[in-house]
Amino acid sequence: MSVQEFGRRDSAPPRLVFPTLKSETLRTFISTRGYLFNPFGKTKAARRKVPLTAKACTLLARRLEKVKGDFVFPGRATDKPIIKVNRAHVGTLARINRIRLEASQSPIPALRLYDLRHTWATRGATAGIDVVTLAAMLGHSRIQMVLRYAHPTEEHQFQAMRKLEAFRRA
Repeated sequence: MSVQEFGRRDSAPPRLVFPTLKSETLRTFISTRGYLFNPFGKTKAARRKVPLTAKACTLLARRLEKVKGDFVFPGRATDKPIIKVNRAHVGTLARINRIRLEASQSPIPALRLYDLRHTWATRGATAGIDVVTLAAMLGHSRIQMVLRYAHPTEEHQFQAMRKLEAFRRA
């Protein structure tokens, strides 16, 4: 599942499901409501309903078909959830790149999962989501934090100026 689909922190996805929530209950909940409730977080703003895109709902539902037990992201050798995934993708990326090199394909460059959170915020701003809503969706208690995440492109800035000009002419 892509962090880009719902802007979560890299340590958050495994804890989307708390121990009392069975997979079948989660499947029904996602398909009928289109969000997850995150009971964890450093602040009240971080403990919230996380809206999901249709693609994220589909990916989670597909994951739930494969999972055995109570957790969507169980640990490899335990019944407990993975607590953090900060570097979990490093090994997967290395395996993928070995396969790509054997097939004479160029490797996928290294990335930090957290960078996808910035990508999500930037795309949200570009799509027209206001800063207050972006802050709430990212789990920030202050809108100033959004400014660290959303990076408007040059094209977005030019489009904004054209909107302002159209508004002034109207």
